[in-house]
Amino acid sequence: MNTIPRRYVLAGQSVTRRVPKVLEKRGLEAPIRQWVITVNAGRVWLFGVLNPRALERLERYTDKALTHHMSTACDGIPVYLSNTNGLRYGFLLSQRPRLPKSVDFPGCERGIVRLGVGPTGQPVSVRWGDLGHLLVAGMTGSGKSNLLRLLVHQAIGEGAALLLSDLDGATFPMLREHPALLAPIASTPEDARDIVARALAECDRRAALYQQVDGFPDKLTEYNAVVVKSGGDPLPRVLCVLDEFNATVTALGGHRGQFARDVAQLGWRGRKFGVNLVFAAQDFTKAVIGRVRDQARAAICFRVRGAEVARAIGCAGAAHIPETRPGRAMTDRWGMVQVYQFDKALLNDITPHILSGPELALVTWALENNDGYLSLADVQERAGLGQGAARRLASDWERRGWLRKDKDASNKRHVTPELALLATNHKPYRAPQTGLDATSPPTSQTIDDLPPFLRRGQCTA
Repeated sequence: MNTIPRRYVLAGQSVTRRVPKVLEKRGLEAPIRQWVITVNAGRVWLFGVLNPRALERLERYTDKALTHHMSTACDGIPVYLSNTNGLRYGFLLSQRPRLPKSVDFPGCERGIVRLGVGPTGQPVSVRWGDLGHLLVAGMTGSGKSNLLRLLVHQAIGEGAALLLSDLDGATFPMLREHPALLAPIASTPEDARDIVARALAECDRRAALYQQVDGFPDKLTEYNAVVVKSGGDPLPRVLCVLDEFNATVTALGGHRGQFARDVAQLGWRGRKFGVNLVFAAQDFTKAVIGRVRDQARAAICFRVRGAEVARAIGCAGAAHIPETRPGRAMTDRWGMVQVYQFDKALLNDITPHILSGPELALVTWALENNDGYLSLADVQERAGLGQGAARRLASDWERRGWLRKDKDASNKRHVTPELALLATNHKPYRAPQTGLDATSPPTSQTIDDLPPFLRRGQCTA
């Protein structure tokens, strides 16, 4: 349970005395039935919950002039109004947390997509299986290309296959010969059309494979679990990045053209077969956004040319991001985020950096001292894990194609060439030592910055 510092309690008591006087001065009754002080995401909030039965005219209590008057009377404390599930006023007693100017990428974490940090310093991340498709917008120099490289690097770390469209040739030139590519990087709209066709063909291939296994899998993890159990090879995730997407759609018949229809088909089919799409552009027309907006699980908007684009994407707060804050983005899923700064030179590395020290030692021991075999007992002893954790690690490695049961050796698990190569070429990740800068000014106050329970109009002590 969070302990609320005394200074915030005293500030809250002051608000409870002043607000009724403000209402009285404006000829309003003060039917506040409950005051609640709480902590959420590092912020201290005081809520005044009104009794709706005692309100004569609701609009008089929701007037912006009234909340401004309350804020002024309470020495500038920000005041927010929520009326989704009953009317209440929210008073932010603590200072608004500030995003750092820059945060270095801390390295890959297996199974996780790391995006950046939120206003309170909390990491913003999501599991690959929950990522879905992304809509990314941002002007030159805003941080869009950095995010795309960050996503691709972590996809390589997951052993994913890549389909990339890079019309200007500036985002992924270092990946032209990378072995993870399913096709050459697209450099023209016509090449991008071929990339999408290649992804749809992969969906067709995977649909046929899904039908050949038991259990009727409806997502990649289910298929891989079944096929690995029967001794088959798991399928990798596919990351398809379509940079300059708006320009590509325009060049290939517009939002009603065949390319746009193919992309829409890939969007709904890809979710089942482990294909993650990223629609990225400096700008989006309303027609193009309308075509793909429902396909995207999340929108990430860096600085854009105008508020209209930000609103259409669902990230209105992005219109207020200053030019001096590259890497800062508004999202419709995680709020305001400072995206990790990524060293693009790391994309030259063919192998990922996702083995922990004990895991690397475990694989090295198996290869050098045990003919490549690893039993659950070996995993427990050598990695210092309990029985359940050892079993989960072995299962995870099997689904990735890193361990395989050897039918000629009583089904003992054996390190595959993929894991052997990974261990042989593994190098510890070291982020640049620039540290965090917490001196940046507060960002614009928008409804997207509010904690979810306030946006929903819910208040709990």
